[in-house]
Amino acid sequence: MHCGLPPVTQGAVIFSPRELDKPRGIAMIPIATIGNLTRAGWAVCVVWLLGACSLQSAPPTTFKVTIANVSDLSGEDTVISTGVAITHNANLRLFEAGLPDKEMGLEGIAEDGHKWPLNAYLKRRREVFDQVIFDTAAGFDRPANITGGKRYEFFIAASPRYPYLSLATMVGFTNDLNLMLDTDGLSGYSLYRPDGTPKSDAELNDIMNHWDVWDVGTEINEPIRVGPHQPDAPTGIDVGPPDTGLVQLYEDVRHPIDDVHEAIEVKVVNKPNAPDGTFQVTVVNRTDRPGLVPSALSPILAVTHGPGLSAFEQGQPDRGMGLEQLAEDGDPTRLVGNVQKHPEYYNHLVTGANGSAGAILPGTSHTFEIVVDRDHPLLSMMTMYLESNDVFVTFLNRYGECGLEIYGKSDAEIAELVRRSVVFMESGTEANEEIGDGSYQGASQNEPGEGDPDSGTTRRYRKPSDPITPSDIATISIVRADGVKRRVRLRAPDGQGSRGR
Repeated sequence: MHCGLPPVTQGAVIFSPRELDKPRGIAMIPIATIGNLTRAGWAVCVVWLLGACSLQSAPPTTFKVTIANVSDLSGEDTVISTGVAITHNANLRLFEAGLPDKEMGLEGIAEDGHKWPLNAYLKRRREVFDQVIFDTAAGFDRPANITGGKRYEFFIAASPRYPYLSLATMVGFTNDLNLMLDTDGLSGYSLYRPDGTPKSDAELNDIMNHWDVWDVGTEINEPIRVGPHQPDAPTGIDVGPPDTGLVQLYEDVRHPIDDVHEAIEVKVVNKPNAPDGTFQVTVVNRTDRPGLVPSALSPILAVTHGPGLSAFEQGQPDRGMGLEQLAEDGDPTRLVGNVQKHPEYYNHLVTGANGSAGAILPGTSHTFEIVVDRDHPLLSMMTMYLESNDVFVTFLNRYGECGLEIYGKSDAEIAELVRRSVVFMESGTEANEEIGDGSYQGASQNEPGEGDPDSGTTRRYRKPSDPITPSDIATISIVRADGVKRRVRLRAPDGQGSRGR
């Protein structure tokens, strides 16, 4: 058994656990540092080493996990697929909210309930401690997805160095939804206390607070249970049109706005006979179409900037820089003041109907010019959907931030970027009312800042055809199983072979 040292520091540089997580015996201290250690320093090192060795040599703890399909009780009547569960350290995450799928194999489960790619990938990762396929319902002897009233039960071991439990199982009759565990947007739920001791059964009761339905963002959502590209349809696997979204919670939005491309049209083109980096932007308000809620758009804030500037980060709380005022009240004043102070800021304009600060009404459009350059190649645009509480139209890039990189690109390339990037977002700062019928919405409130606060985060305000919540689909519970011992084998650094732990 070997013991590791804490991250080694040299001046202001700190080597992360990922950088240090390479084959070695005792972690190395620079020779020069050893020569300079005092007796007191050596004593501290010895005490730390003894503590670290004690922690790392702590025996694994086995836990029993139960996933019960309760959709028959809620009226959802869906299936839960077979899946994969692991215990792991902090260097491995199956997903991070607001970022693209990591291409580990999560897509296979989310779209088709196909667990083998993810299982094979995880077998090669030395950050994994224990790994389980759950595929047979309790009381049955053949692998199968579970319907309402059935449950999966399995045992899995964890240790203080590998305290996190992550798993994935598909919500049937959807395009790419998984039930998964997370803590603050990172996959994994810790089975251990901060001091390295395993949690009690009572402490493990909070597991449902970490259990959510996640949209993996790899396939366009269709109405639940009736989509032609869902697993139960006779069209094969991996056949749905690709989604350009990111991994995010499948929000329970009671009154979604219609698809952004139906309501808003955005065109960005190189301005003819103008210097490089000069663009024409046109925003068309199409909410006058039948079946849509007619809504004016606030004056548009357009900012050109470098990659280090973003007014928001998807999946994170509002930063308090002025996005709330723009999203709730259509007022960009505070946000403008803050972005101007950022070193990546280049220029901006606030413009509305007829070049004034007026609202852009349904059935009308507005065109303006903006300039970018090689060092500031991104365009951000934000305008409030006034018949809402905190919804705005913007560009969402592949990093979960605002900003569309347009410098040096052709009109055709930009058109494809715009198609994939223009979205409805909500700042998550004001509770949602029914679209077009709320007394605290931008078009009808008596004064700015009215409305109940929302506890959410900045996120896509998209159209889930049939909202669902995790507790309507399945429950998860965990208890200690101290009487059950699992043989867990240490994975070799290259994932080939193993030796006893």
